[in-house]
Amino acid sequence: MSLATRRQLGGASNIWGGRCVAFDPIDFEPREVVGEARWPLGYEDVAPYMERAGEWCRCGEPVFNAAQVSELAGRTLVPGWVDGEVRASDLERWSLPTNFGAVYGEELRRTPGLRLETGLTCTEVVPAEGGSEHGGRRVDHLVARRPDGGRVEVRARRYVLAAGGLESTRLLFASRSRDRDGLGNHSGHLGRWYMAHVEVRVGRAHFTTPPERTIYEHERDRDGVYVRRRFSLAPELQRAERLPNAVMWLVNDEVGNAAHRSGVLSFVYLMLASPLGGRFVAEGIRRHHLKTIEPPRLGDHLRNVVADLPGTARFAVEFAYRRFLRRGRKVPGFFVPSPTNAYPLRYHGEHLPHWESRVEPTDELDALGMPRLRTHLHFSDEDVAAVGRAHELLDRSLREQGLGHVEMLYDDVDAAVREQLFGGYHQSGTTRMSAEPGDGVLDRDLAVHGFDDLFVASSSAFPTSSQANSTFMLTAFAARLADHLAADLEGRRARPAVGVAA
Repeated sequence: MSLATRRQLGGASNIWGGRCVAFDPIDFEPREVVGEARWPLGYEDVAPYMERAGEWCRCGEPVFNAAQVSELAGRTLVPGWVDGEVRASDLERWSLPTNFGAVYGEELRRTPGLRLETGLTCTEVVPAEGGSEHGGRRVDHLVARRPDGGRVEVRARRYVLAAGGLESTRLLFASRSRDRDGLGNHSGHLGRWYMAHVEVRVGRAHFTTPPERTIYEHERDRDGVYVRRRFSLAPELQRAERLPNAVMWLVNDEVGNAAHRSGVLSFVYLMLASPLGGRFVAEGIRRHHLKTIEPPRLGDHLRNVVADLPGTARFAVEFAYRRFLRRGRKVPGFFVPSPTNAYPLRYHGEHLPHWESRVEPTDELDALGMPRLRTHLHFSDEDVAAVGRAHELLDRSLREQGLGHVEMLYDDVDAAVREQLFGGYHQSGTTRMSAEPGDGVLDRDLAVHGFDDLFVASSSAFPTSSQANSTFMLTAFAARLADHLAADLEGRRARPAVGVAA
């Protein structure tokens, strides 16, 4: 968690890679593969807020299909590809990258009627005795602590917990003054259904088409926003195969394995492995790139760099400018073209909800007296089996269209998947929304069931995890909650309207 979270203004956006992806309509449907997990609202309830999410994330129009972007529509990821049960036209979009604290911090400080307090940690939500005039429960105040332990109380008419995927959950667990098991734990769902994503690399796509026509790297739309194409499973295929939602995209060979014989990849490895590596990317991203199947051999990497010194030097200068020095949008990453037209595949799939995948409070307390969390991250056999099946379906589509095939990199694919599974970066499910109080923690408007004035703006609210990472959709839900609160509080100015614990 120390790699995945930041306790500061802007939160994890301070180390965010910038990928923006929307959930799909099928994610909001009742599906056999996700068991009894149900969204209490539909795609159409959230879709109107995606444009505002794109504005806040600075990732352009919320258009996530290349066929709907005029400057991209005339080309396909592989020449001759036709979308069918497997599609190659879905897009992910990239922010500037946007660090929300840096981009919006000064605006927050200047906004009339808004008071931004840093250096405080909310440690408890204290409910009032009795109910509200509408019959629901209400919050009396929040307790916050300064680093020196000093106590501060916060009072407002509405309270929003926006402390992150697990910290919001931990705060509800820690709020035990009137609820022994924590606020929102009325039906035992608080902390349950913890989901990340299934992120593995077990296959390689071999294309028989001209290598120079493979779209292996980022493109830009009319606004200069970087986008990347991905293979995805059509909704009809997901339903027929009982598969979780998943995507795959082309990636570079492992930078740490010098067998790639690429001076550029070896140069990147040496830079990331050096003491300066942490200056270029977030630590979690750096460690991900340094992972290798075979032990790295520094001598082989140096030989690769020397063998292609002009090309490597040209890459270093060009990429440094595009990533670090150029004003405006920065290139999200780099790609090395494959002369053999073969690329590893990155699988990014939905983590199916499971009751035993959970977080729970422990007796160990942090410096401010809050209980630390213990994590039980569970991946099911269905999560693992879906990886191999998705690769089989992509292989079938490539062969049927005469465009190539997929090579599996391991004899025992399921074992390789299990070895690569991890979590922490995308946190959802632990305060999930539900139509009925007995099925979750929050209602469709992100209010804690039974409360009129307590809301949670966090990816922990998501009942399912989709193929998409959380930031873009969380921003859309936050915009929806803001409209709900504005309508609810319109015309009331007697005391601070909304207290936000972030």
